[in-house]
Amino acid sequence: MKRFGIIALTSSGAHTARQLLTQLQSNQRQVSLYLPQRLARETENYYCKGDFTAAIHHLFKEYDCVVCIMATGIVVRSLAGIIVDKTVDPAVIVMDEQANHVISLLSGHVGGANEWAGLIAKLTGADPVITTATDTEHVQAIDVLAKQLNGWYPNFKENTKALNRLLAENKPVELYIEPYLKRYVNSLSGFTVLNEITTHQEGVPLVIVSDRGNFTKIPEAIQIIPRVNVLGIGCRKDITNEMMQQAFEEFTRQHDLLWSSISQVVSIDIKRTEGAIQYIAQTIGADLEFFTARQLFPASKHYPSSLFVLKTVGVGNVACAAADFASGERVVTERYANHEITMALSRRHEI
Repeated sequence: MKRFGIIALTSSGAHTARQLLTQLQSNQRQVSLYLPQRLARETENYYCKGDFTAAIHHLFKEYDCVVCIMATGIVVRSLAGIIVDKTVDPAVIVMDEQANHVISLLSGHVGGANEWAGLIAKLTGADPVITTATDTEHVQAIDVLAKQLNGWYPNFKENTKALNRLLAENKPVELYIEPYLKRYVNSLSGFTVLNEITTHQEGVPLVIVSDRGNFTKIPEAIQIIPRVNVLGIGCRKDITNEMMQQAFEEFTRQHDLLWSSISQVVSIDIKRTEGAIQYIAQTIGADLEFFTARQLFPASKHYPSSLFVLKTVGVGNVACAAADFASGERVVTERYANHEITMALSRRHEI
């Protein structure tokens, strides 16, 4: 869960900050409040006189979103020395003490400041101030598109700058997105959406959104790889890393699947100590999670069952049931079985 840090300077700001704290918490957000010591109540975080800069620096380094209820100039001067890069800096939002305006100041797209400024505006009735070009032109930014897919694309800064400029200027940028990925995206405004890549116009920038890798090389194309896939794994005891690696390569090749699209590897808890499962998750940079037989049993009913596996671990199949349970969706591949390993893939219900 993203963490919000709210900081204020004056009594009016403290009043607005407390109201915002309550509103964000009621919206199921994790929020902390920081006030001057002279204004803080007994249970509230405070900073001492002369320690404001240290306090705002702490929030900048420790929180995902910093909401500053004060003048914009104060925030700019206080943070100027520790700003690093939009790929790592948190979102910074400025709000006036009367909650008339909420400004997305820093990390509007990647950090989420635009999105959260909009949320705070809805909660408080404030006027959201968003100045990024793609937002003012009401077109989808490529970095926002990738974020909605938990995605990655190469040369992030260079491609983001070039494509967002074209989109903001209403110049042609083509996009092909796999039909099964459209549900994760709220808008494709500004793009020329292709139903088939074969209709691509040579020389026009093309964005391909896919977890597959069999596309003909197009010089002006970049691919967003969405990290929405969940890999379920079952195996016998003491499988070697080499066997797991071979099975994984066969599975991804069979389904023309890019390994970097897998965000999570899952299995049953009885396999928690299997080094080969830990190895493959670590190798591809995916989260690893295990579930109990009781958790997996309802999902296992949707797939063919092995009586031996049922007697051994408590569910009739592991790979399919684990992928299904973790993602909230049925598997999208046939069950792979080789090298005494089973695998199945599902896609997250939501990101």
